[in-house]
Amino acid sequence: MSKRKLPRKSRAGAVLVLVAVALIPLIACVALAIDLGMLLAARTQVADAADAAAMAGARALNGVSTTSNNYSAVLPTAQAVANLNSVLGATVSTSQVSVNIGRYTYNTSTQQFEGQFPGPSTENYSLVQATVSVPVSAQLAFAKIFNFSAPNIQATATAVHRPRDVAIILDFSGSMRFASLSGGMWDGTNYSTNSPDTVVPDFGHYSGQSSRMVATSFTTPYDAANTTATTSDGRPPIVTDFYQDTNGTVAWTAAPSSYATTPAGDAPLKSNYNGGASYAQTVGQLLNINNPGNSTYNLLFETLGYTNAGGNLLAAGYTQGPAYWGKTFFLWPPNPINDWRKVYFTYPSSATGMDDNSKLWDSSGNWRTPGNSTYAINYTAILNFIKNIGPSVFPNSLCSGRMQYYSSIPSSITLNGTYPTDLNQRFWKDYIDYCLGVVDNGGQNYQVISNGSTGLTGFGPDFTWGTVKITAKSSLSGSPKPYMHYADNPKRPITKFWFGPESMVDFLGNFNLGYTTDDGRFFWWPGTCHESPMYACKLGIRAALTDIQTNHPNDSVSLIFFSTPQTSSSDANSRFNRVRVPLGRSYQNMLDSLWYPPATVLGSTTTVSPYDAANNEVPRAWGGTCYVYPLMLAYNQFSGNTGLQTYNSTYAKGDAGGNGRKGAQKLIIFETDGAPNTSAQANLVNSGAYNSYYQVRYNSASPGSSDFPYNVWGYSDLSSSVTTQITSMCKQLVAADTASPPGYSNGNKLVKIHCIGFGPVFSPSSSTASAATSFLNQMQTIGNVTDGMPSYKIIYGTQSTVVSNLQTAFQKIMADGIQVTLIQ
Repeated sequence: MSKRKLPRKSRAGAVLVLVAVALIPLIACVALAIDLGMLLAARTQVADAADAAAMAGARALNGVSTTSNNYSAVLPTAQAVANLNSVLGATVSTSQVSVNIGRYTYNTSTQQFEGQFPGPSTENYSLVQATVSVPVSAQLAFAKIFNFSAPNIQATATAVHRPRDVAIILDFSGSMRFASLSGGMWDGTNYSTNSPDTVVPDFGHYSGQSSRMVATSFTTPYDAANTTATTSDGRPPIVTDFYQDTNGTVAWTAAPSSYATTPAGDAPLKSNYNGGASYAQTVGQLLNINNPGNSTYNLLFETLGYTNAGGNLLAAGYTQGPAYWGKTFFLWPPNPINDWRKVYFTYPSSATGMDDNSKLWDSSGNWRTPGNSTYAINYTAILNFIKNIGPSVFPNSLCSGRMQYYSSIPSSITLNGTYPTDLNQRFWKDYIDYCLGVVDNGGQNYQVISNGSTGLTGFGPDFTWGTVKITAKSSLSGSPKPYMHYADNPKRPITKFWFGPESMVDFLGNFNLGYTTDDGRFFWWPGTCHESPMYACKLGIRAALTDIQTNHPNDSVSLIFFSTPQTSSSDANSRFNRVRVPLGRSYQNMLDSLWYPPATVLGSTTTVSPYDAANNEVPRAWGGTCYVYPLMLAYNQFSGNTGLQTYNSTYAKGDAGGNGRKGAQKLIIFETDGAPNTSAQANLVNSGAYNSYYQVRYNSASPGSSDFPYNVWGYSDLSSSVTTQITSMCKQLVAADTASPPGYSNGNKLVKIHCIGFGPVFSPSSSTASAATSFLNQMQTIGNVTDGMPSYKIIYGTQSTVVSNLQTAFQKIMADGIQVTLIQ
C-alpha cells in the first residue's frame, strides 16, 4: 500500500532572501550606470573646457615678436577661461590646465600645414594645445561604496590661428595727389590756382590780381592745395617737408607777410616818378611821358636809372616777396643802370648782354624759347643771383624722404653734352630753366612751358597787364638810342622768374611736366611729403599694418602698389612693376616702403637722386589707374612656384612670387581713389594648381630681361576695354584650384576680394562716386564678398577722419571669416 505524501510547509521570508541577494548586484548595476553617465558627462565637460582653453590661449597669441608673440599670456589666459567651466559641478581649477605652445607651420615639401612644438623660430607662435585633467572620483555617487577609484578625466584640444595669404593693393596713381595740386588742372595748362594761401605779392603787376594766386572754391577731386599753407582741414604745407640735412633741419622759413605789399629789395615804381597812384606799367608811365616814340630818350633816367625815378638810392638787384615766394630779378621796366635782361641773358654764343626785347618776347608779349635766333641763358649769373644777391633763400643742400636733391649749389654749369654730368649742376640747370618758363629736353633743345598761352608751371600762363607792346632793338632810333622802347610791355608772369621755396616745391612736383619730358622728370616729391590724399592713406595703412601684425600672427602679407606699369625697361614714365614687399611677415619693410624708395629699404643705398632710375620707385602719387596689373602681381604672390622665389634675387625671396601657401585662404584688400582707366595684358603660364603665374616678373638685376605687360593703354574712366580685363582677372583669381587654368579657391576656402573706395572721388558730392563704387562692388561680388560696399568701405573727409576710417575698414575686413579654429 503506497504511502501518501504530506504537503510541504511554506517557508516564510524565502523570497525576501532571494530579493535581498539579487538586489546587491542590481544596485551595483544601477550605480555603475549612474556613474558611467556621470563619467560620460564629465568627459564632455572636460572636452568643452579643453576646447575653450585652447581657443582662448590661441587668441592670446599675437604677432609681436618682441614679446615672443605674447607667449607668457597664453597659460594664464587658457586657465582663466577653463576656470569658467565646471565638471560634475566642480569648477575646473588652474592646476588642472596645462598648455603646449607651438607653430602651425607650412611644410613646403608636402604643401601642408603641420603643428610643431615648438616649431621653427623664424615663425610666429600660432598654435596652442590645451590639456585639462580633472579627478572625478569624489563626484561619483556609488563608486566609492565599492571602493572604486576612477582615473582622472582628461581631454586635449588644439587651436590655431587660421592661415591666410593676404595681398594689400594700394592705389598710387596721380589722382592720389589731386588735393595738393596748387596749379589748377592736372591735364594741361594751369589756368588758375588751387592754393588757398592768402599771403601773396600785391605790388607792381600783382596788385589786384589775387584771383590768379588765391583760390576760394574747388571742384572735386581737387581741393585746397596744401603746398605752402595749412589747409582748413588741417593738412600741413608740403613746403615744410624738405630739409637741409639728415637731422631734420627744416630747409626754409617764411619771409614776413608784410613783404606782400612792401617787398624787400627793389620795389616796383609807380607812375609819374613814383609819385602817382598806380604802379607804372612802362617807362613812359614811370617818367610821365605820353605816347613815347622809337627815339624817346631821357638822359637822367638812362644814366641814373631808378634813383632818378624815385626809387632806391642804390638798386638792390632783387625783390623779395612774402612767405615762401623767395626773390626775383624781374622788375618792369628794367633799371637801365642794372638791367636784368643784360645781366642774366646774352645774345646766342656771345657774352654780350641781351638788350633786345624782341629776342626775349614775341610780338604778342609771349616769352620765347632760348635758341640761335633768340637768346641764351647766363646760368653763371643766375647762380650768382641765387647765392649772393639779396637774401639766401636756399640751403646749401636739400633732402627729404631719403632723397638727396642736391648737395651743393654750383657756381657755374657746364653745357657740353646732352645734360650736365654733374648732378648738382644738372639739378640747378633744370630748376633755373623751370623758373624761366622753359625746359631743356637735352642738348639745349628747349621748349617753352610758360608764356601767355601755355601755363604748365605755377599758377598758370602769363597775363596781360596794360597794353602789350614789344619792339625790336633794330627799330629804335635816335642818338643815343634809348635802352628800350619806353612803351614796351610784355605779358606778366605769375610765379615765373621767382626763385624760392614755392617755385622749388612746384618744380619738384609739377604734375603736367612729368608727361611732357621723356625722362620722368618733375615727379620728384619725396614719399614722406604731405601730398593729399596720399599722405592720409599712408597713415591709415600704417595703422592697419600694425593691427594686422598684432592680431593675425599666422597671416602672410604682401604689399603691392599700382599706377601705370612699365612696358619696357626704358619706360621712364611708368613704374611699380614689382611688388613692394613679397608675401611674408616683413612688417617693418612694409611700413618703410610706404614712405621711402625701395633701394633705401632693402638695399645699401642711403639716398637716391632724382636722376637715379630708383627715383621712379619712390612711393608718391603719379600715373594712370591700372587695376588689372596689381591683380596679376597678387596672383603670382599666391603661387607656390619655387622658381618665382629667386627670380628677382636683388630683393627679398618671393619678390616675383612663389611664397604662397597651399591650404591658406587667399584674401585681397584693394584700395583705390578712382575709376580704372588703363589696360594691361600678360600671358598666364599654366603649370597647374599653386604653380602657375603671369608673365609679369621683374628682374631688378637685369631689367631688360624682365617680363613686361603689353597693350598698356589709357582709356576713359570705366571703359569696357579696361573693366572687362579686370573682371576676367578677378574670376581667374577666385576660380577653383582644380580649374584649368587654376585659381586659388579650395572647398570652403574661397578667395575673397574686399574693395575700399578712398578719397574725394567717392564722396557723395562727386559725380563719379556712384559708377566707381558700383564697379568696386562688382569686383567684390566676383570675389565672394556680398556686403554691397558698406559705408565703412567708402572713405573721405578730413585727414583725421580718413586715417581713422581706413584703419577701421582694414580691421573689419581682416575679421572676416574664422580667425581661430580647432584642429583637434
